[in-house]
Amino acid sequence: PATPEEARADVQELATHHPDFVKMWVDDNYGRLPKMKPEICRAIIDEAHRHNLRVLAHVFYLADAKDLVAAGVDGLGHSIRDKAVDQDLINAMKSRGVFLIPTLVRDETTFAYADGPVWLADPFFRAGVSKDVLDLLGGAKLKESFKKNPDLDRYRAALEMGKRNLKTLYDAGVQIGFGTDSGPPLRFQGYLEHRELQLMVDAGLTPAQVIDIATGGSAKLLGAKDLGILKAGNQADFMVLDADPLAGIHNTESLSSVWQRG
Repeated sequence: PATPEEARADVQELATHHPDFVKMWVDDNYGRLPKMKPEICRAIIDEAHRHNLRVLAHVFYLADAKDLVAAGVDGLGHSIRDKAVDQDLINAMKSRGVFLIPTLVRDETTFAYADGPVWLADPFFRAGVSKDVLDLLGGAKLKESFKKNPDLDRYRAALEMGKRNLKTLYDAGVQIGFGTDSGPPLRFQGYLEHRELQLMVDAGLTPAQVIDIATGGSAKLLGAKDLGILKAGNQADFMVLDADPLAGIHNTESLSSVWQRG
C-alpha cells in the first residue's frame, strides 16, 4: 500500500476472510528495495486491531523492531540480525507481550548451499528426498550460484547475530515461538523443523527449552487450547522416539511413529 488509507482498506478487505494473523514485510534487502513506511505500518497495526486481528511483522533491523513494538505489533517474524538487541527492546517486548519467531534455519539456507549444507550428510534427511534432489543439492552448479552471491558473508553474520539475540531474549523472559519459513525451494518442510531445533540449541538453549517452545509454548502463542502438550482432552498429536531428545536434540530424528489425533 502506498498510503495509510490504502493500508487500512487492504486490512478491511483481508478481515472479511477471517485470517489468524495479518503479516507485513518491513525490510529493504540490504538497501535494494523500498521499505514500508512507519506511518503505513502503524495504520496496518491499528486497523487490524480494530478487527481483532493480531499482527506479525517480518523484521531484520533492530530499529524497525523497536518502532513496530512501540506501534503495537503482536509478534516479530525472523531474528533481529543487524545488531545486538538492547534492554529497551527487551523491556518493551516484555511489557507488551510481543513474541519472537527466530526462524534461524531460514537464515542458514541463505548461505548453506555454498558449502554443502550439513543436512546432506544426515541419513534422516536423505531418506526423505529423491536421488535427483540429493544430486542437485550437492552439485557444483548450485554451489557456484550461491558462492556468487555478494551478500554471502552478510548472511553468515546474520545467522550468528540472530542466534546471539535469541539467547539474550529468551534468557530475559521474552516469549519465543517456533517456525522455519520452510516451503520455498531448497527449504524442506518436515526436515527444517528438526534443523531449527538444532540451531536453537546451538544458540545456547537446552533441548528441553526448545522442545517446550516448539510444542506447548507455540500453541499458547497461537491461542490453541487443545494443542501442544499431552493431557486429557487435548488432540493426541505426538511423536514416539527411539532415543531421548533431552540427551541430544538430534534424537528428535529417531522417529518410531507419528500419531495424529491418536
